[in-house]
Amino acid sequence: MNYLFGQKNGFPKKANKGDFMKKIISLIIVFACMLLLVGCYTKTESIKIIIPAGSQGDFIYSDAELSPQKSRIEIKSIDMPNDAKFVLKPINETKENTYECTNFPKGQPLLIEAEKGEWYKIGISLQNSTDEDIVIVLHIENIKTRNK
Repeated sequence: MNYLFGQKNGFPKKANKGDFMKKIISLIIVFACMLLLVGCYTKTESIKIIIPAGSQGDFIYSDAELSPQKSRIEIKSIDMPNDAKFVLKPINETKENTYECTNFPKGQPLLIEAEKGEWYKIGISLQNSTDEDIVIVLHIENIKTRNK
């Protein structure tokens, strides 16, 4: 005889194949949902770049290095000036590909194509004619970061 969890009146309850299959199907559905949730997760990192007072528009690079998890990264910033330009600088100097300077679109995220798994520094070109440093915080999706 086939018995499944539980007892009735001191005797084990006879297993019902339909109940067993329902439990197996439920477990499979829960497992599939967990895989979907994990696969849809995108990690957003914040990188801070400080533009020194009196800067004349030279590129200032982040201290943190970033590595794309997909073939492009998405950069968002709330307080980005209109004249800011961005560039990705490969850490591995043997590579010949450098990424073109790109203006930040006002009110929209900046999408930059990059090689998945390579390490880069992000640079900003911005004039700062004030007496105080300007702090730019970039929120970047689909990357891993490391500090140097």
